[in-house]
Amino acid sequence: MNRNIRLGQLLSPFGIGQLVNFPNDETLMVCGLDAWDEMVEHRIQNAGIDHIDLSEFEIREPRLEQLLGVSRFRKPFPYRESSRQNSRLTIPGVRFPQWHYCIRCGVMRQIELNRQENPRCSSGDCRGRLIPVRFVAVCPQGHIQDVPFLDWVHPDGIDDQEHILTYSAGKGSGDLSSIVIECSCGTRRSLAGIMNEGTLDDISTCSGHRPWLGPIGIRQPQSCDNSLRVVIKGGSNVHYAHIKSALYLPQTGDTTPELVQRIIEREESTLRSFYELDNDGRALKLFLQNQPEVKSGHLQIDDLLQHVIDFIESDDGNTEFEINSDFDIRIQEYEYLNVGRDSENSDFKAIIKEFSDSEEGDFLSGFFEHVVLIEKLRETRVFAGFSRLNSEDGRSLRSRINDLSIDEKDWLPAHVVYGEGIFIKFNDQKIDEWLLTANANIGELIMRYHQEQAGRVEEYEHRDISPAFILLHTFAHLLINRLCYNCGYGSSSLRERLYYSSSEDNRMNGILIYTSSGDSEGSMGGLVRQGREANFYKLVKEIIEDARWCSADPVCMDVGSTTGQGPDSLNGAACHNCAIVPETSCEEFNRLLDRSTLIGTYSAPQTGFFNE
Repeated sequence: MNRNIRLGQLLSPFGIGQLVNFPNDETLMVCGLDAWDEMVEHRIQNAGIDHIDLSEFEIREPRLEQLLGVSRFRKPFPYRESSRQNSRLTIPGVRFPQWHYCIRCGVMRQIELNRQENPRCSSGDCRGRLIPVRFVAVCPQGHIQDVPFLDWVHPDGIDDQEHILTYSAGKGSGDLSSIVIECSCGTRRSLAGIMNEGTLDDISTCSGHRPWLGPIGIRQPQSCDNSLRVVIKGGSNVHYAHIKSALYLPQTGDTTPELVQRIIEREESTLRSFYELDNDGRALKLFLQNQPEVKSGHLQIDDLLQHVIDFIESDDGNTEFEINSDFDIRIQEYEYLNVGRDSENSDFKAIIKEFSDSEEGDFLSGFFEHVVLIEKLRETRVFAGFSRLNSEDGRSLRSRINDLSIDEKDWLPAHVVYGEGIFIKFNDQKIDEWLLTANANIGELIMRYHQEQAGRVEEYEHRDISPAFILLHTFAHLLINRLCYNCGYGSSSLRERLYYSSSEDNRMNGILIYTSSGDSEGSMGGLVRQGREANFYKLVKEIIEDARWCSADPVCMDVGSTTGQGPDSLNGAACHNCAIVPETSCEEFNRLLDRSTLIGTYSAPQTGFFNE
């Protein structure tokens, strides 16, 4: 049976708690971390402990470990039919929604979560195939449950007799009114209006179910009395993955061999402990002799020992930096990117390109300070929970992580992306000058965002957002679209990473555009070449022209400059025809965008960043 998912998709869009539609009308929900551990234990019992080596899947990223409160990360298991180690490891799932109906007679039945074989109809001699209904009920706190069809058909209450429901899709226009649920008692009702907000309030409230945790997630529900909202099971608002990510930043010198760097990063705390045991390095040497890189002959023990001692005695590894938020990670990366690192010995190589005295260079230097060509890049992406209905639900990071398992775990699912990118540092002085003349409508857009967030998040603290953030974000989207057009990249193969802060102590004004395909190591250099001065000059010119005209103008510009558009009206002049990118490429779920930040409005073109 074909139930294949790419490993990179097991974080987003098919992370824990998400519904995955497979061929032959089968829908499964990805299980929580307890089931992942149970899968490993089951394979150990069947194949023996010698055939399971979890170190193959482990990923280390100290800054993310500190932020998320875990000790390590683990890649999703790749399935191998036959292998000496780690064979037949699968990602566990449960059948959800549980309501199914027969494609022949329409009889509805709730299927067990852990049922292995595809269900068949047991009504008489039918034996027709049962397929899941198209609808589920979700609440803003991340819970999900079956639609209460019995209560929907019997809004005045249900008697004690047996009730068997029948699902009929009808042959009408295909809207909800053509779908009818009929009970064996003779009562029937169409699904017209069932997806409207508040429709179920008089029938049922949230039961606090977490089926991704298995049957216990339903038997032991969380306390919740939020309103339920019926949604299509394949809708994008069923599951918003919350991904925490960090770029790899080498902590060793430029000349340190890559294998030595890996050992230091993997065992840094242990190496320091052995170093402090004695002064002659005997304990440290004994520990290093057992490293696989030494045993395989790829490293000489004396050379490795000297590199490790040099690292410990230097200041490279002693720059302790407390990580309490995403901002702490971003400020580290921002400083690192603006310094660069021209080294072939690690998974990070960044070369700063200053602008020349040519016509192209003079134009670019008026808006940007420099471009950094990142020929080698490694990003660790961690699944840290999810939300439903809205990307932000007001829950804390710790609360989302706790909902991924019944028992507290010291690991989270993650995967590593290798690739390349270009980092663009904007001119701080130019931005300060532009902020004095920026269109007032942008401030209204930011105010709408804060009001919307305050309505969803208790004790909401205003984010650091100004017109400069809208400018950087919109430029990043137009750059992604232009790169896809010029270089032939798929629209979802590029990703943005925004570096913004108006703080005087930690000022940031930069964007990183990089390849984001997790199943291959990088690309062939096409993205980096676009960062060279002549190519970048052409790119910027094309982006400005792209911003000047949208195929939906003048409606796009006029609506964006007045009431706003897009989700919760949190976009200005930005729509699917001009500035929207795939949600997997955007950090802000395609919100906080406005082309007028680049080129101004029709009535006030001088308010644009690129108009002088």
